[in-house]
Amino acid sequence: MTARRTAIALSVFAWAAVLICVAGCAAGPASPPGPAVPSAPPAPSARTLQRAAAVLTSDATALRRRWRLFNAQQALDQRCMRKLGLRYLITRAGPEPSAGITTADVLGTGSPAGYGVLPTAGEGPQDAPAQDRYVQSLPPAERARYVTALSGRPDQQAALTLPSGDKGAHATGGCSARTQERLYGSVRAAFEDILVPQDVNLLFAGYLAHDRHYKAALGRWQRCMAGQGHRAQSPTALIQSLQHQADRGTDAASLDREQRAAATADRRCDGESGLRATLAARRAAFLRQQPETTLSRLEGVWQLRQQALRRAAWSAPPPR
Repeated sequence: MTARRTAIALSVFAWAAVLICVAGCAAGPASPPGPAVPSAPPAPSARTLQRAAAVLTSDATALRRRWRLFNAQQALDQRCMRKLGLRYLITRAGPEPSAGITTADVLGTGSPAGYGVLPTAGEGPQDAPAQDRYVQSLPPAERARYVTALSGRPDQQAALTLPSGDKGAHATGGCSARTQERLYGSVRAAFEDILVPQDVNLLFAGYLAHDRHYKAALGRWQRCMAGQGHRAQSPTALIQSLQHQADRGTDAASLDREQRAAATADRRCDGESGLRATLAARRAAFLRQQPETTLSRLEGVWQLRQQALRRAAWSAPPPR
């Protein structure tokens, strides 16, 4: 991971003034109060920290939940556009991720070991989905009306200030906004789910870049993987390399063979290096340093996701 910032936002808490009078103090004119004695801010609850960590962690459960939400959003977008008399081609998210796959953050327990990277059937990342190709095929005036119906007018935008202080913007009109409102309760809530974890994870990446515990574990993992014949800078880079092979059209048998070998070596080297355990521990340490407002927003995202998943289950059941 790379950081886009050179500093990490730290919390600033108000200090409460405490005036102490000790029995037996000398009589006489009252003296002016001394300097304020700072009180420590309350420690975040274990539940808050656990939920914040869950929001920042990409594991099999998170991937499966994201898969369900994506499919629900596609189905609801199509339903809304059809009500307007417009065509909408659903983009498929592929098969549901396996419960036992390994991610860059969490070691999976599946057998055989793997990352869930699948052949793309000759379609690389440069190939647009059928829906995008359909929209591009429309005459300019018709395309403009279509995009407005789906995503709203250009002036239908709202700003969102992120924990780092950066600002994001999101559309508030069209069928996509109605879908987000239906799943999350509001368009802003839907973008909190996307942008807040992304922003805090970038802060965490900056933290890791200077953390000696993580850097030592990563070095052990890199040396172990090299000894197994796999040169990769990190688990993320390793998985991305496999995905690039799939995007280039590598046949299924070769991709499966390479993926199994890499994931098996990763499992062994993770055990020897303690990389992912160290990552989880440093994430916890990072979160304990964050302002209460940041932790509150992350916990809020956790709650929003639970709500969105419940609404997705009954409003747009997953495809079969």
